[in-house]
Amino acid sequence: MLKHRIRKSALIISNKVSDLVKFLLKDEAVSGKFLLIAAIAAIAITNSPWQHWYEALWTRNVSIDFGGVGVSETFRHWINEGLMAIFFLVISLEIKREIVRGELRSMRMAAAPIAAAIGGVLVPIGIYAFLNAGQGGADGWGIPMTTDTAFSVGLLALLGRRIPLSLKVFLLTATVVDDVAAIGAIAVFYNDHVHVVPLLAAGGLLAVILGLHWVRLLRLSTFVLLGIGLWLAVHESGVHASITGVVLGLAAPIVARRRKGAIAERLERTLIPVSTFIVMPLFALANAGVPFSWNVFASPEAAFVGAGVAAGLVIGKMTGIFGGAWLIVRLGIGAKPDGVRWGHIAGVGLLSGVGFTLSIFIAELAFDNQQLINAAKVAIFGASLLSAVIGLAWLRFLRREEHPTLPS
Repeated sequence: MLKHRIRKSALIISNKVSDLVKFLLKDEAVSGKFLLIAAIAAIAITNSPWQHWYEALWTRNVSIDFGGVGVSETFRHWINEGLMAIFFLVISLEIKREIVRGELRSMRMAAAPIAAAIGGVLVPIGIYAFLNAGQGGADGWGIPMTTDTAFSVGLLALLGRRIPLSLKVFLLTATVVDDVAAIGAIAVFYNDHVHVVPLLAAGGLLAVILGLHWVRLLRLSTFVLLGIGLWLAVHESGVHASITGVVLGLAAPIVARRRKGAIAERLERTLIPVSTFIVMPLFALANAGVPFSWNVFASPEAAFVGAGVAAGLVIGKMTGIFGGAWLIVRLGIGAKPDGVRWGHIAGVGLLSGVGFTLSIFIAELAFDNQQLINAAKVAIFGASLLSAVIGLAWLRFLRREEHPTLPS
């Protein structure tokens, strides 16, 4: 009788939690809100008397044993290489869905946002590289190339239904391509020395996953177990283990072969709440804490890093996205989405200057010098805030122009 009551209570609690998660996920801006709350908390603690407690927490060593194979890393490292693999897995699943079924399946449909994303990657890199040529912070060129999908899409959602749906699709498609470029940069340019044997083992495990998929014997449980093994092998190889999420996302079957649905769909459905409510807030808590002081720009190298990041995000993103889209439409290769004006695309370019998650991630990988990391983070926060405010104000102005009867 007691066991029955416990099960019934657990089921009721589980259903209530599930309903709450579904309710929260209906808000397109929810991931950005949770990320912002976590970032503000990290900044507040770092600039308070509890700063040493904050740093001691994230630098504490945590050991986990996988069947005799032990991994011992700091708490921050587990988040950045372990939990962030889940974040990248969700992004990768989204990319695959867009390629197979979404806006990236047709080149004519995808040309403008793809060109916009490419421009939004190359121009910020160029601005940063120009300002930091010959400086100690030159390796940070990848910091301003990224757009935070959660924040940018969430900010656009704040403007309501008066914003054309096609503009939201344009932004989401552009950020997906942006994510591909950022993930590629992390995989190729921001990794330590590679050990060949573990990397070969990782390749073997990936081949097993693809082989089982080919013969239609791949189950979700098998996929998860092999995925954990793949993460361990990549971690031992010296390559940043978070990239495992990208590989697994692209390898996950998207066609349903069983009644339960495709592995990719089931993973995405399960992991979106985990990424939104656990992974991204924890990442922000662990990495967003930086002392806010002009002293972080005291050295010339740090000042150039800050200038490169800020100019790349605020000016480079908007210029590159608008210029890339305009050029591809002008050449007749792509078309502007229905109901979208050039002013809308400029506004999306401004919102894309919100770098945050991946920008912080790359800053941590790019520099060994803590002063340069702090300078980059302060510049990321400042530039992201400025881009968000200007972008929202601009799009709100356009909305008022089109619908003068709307309340302000």
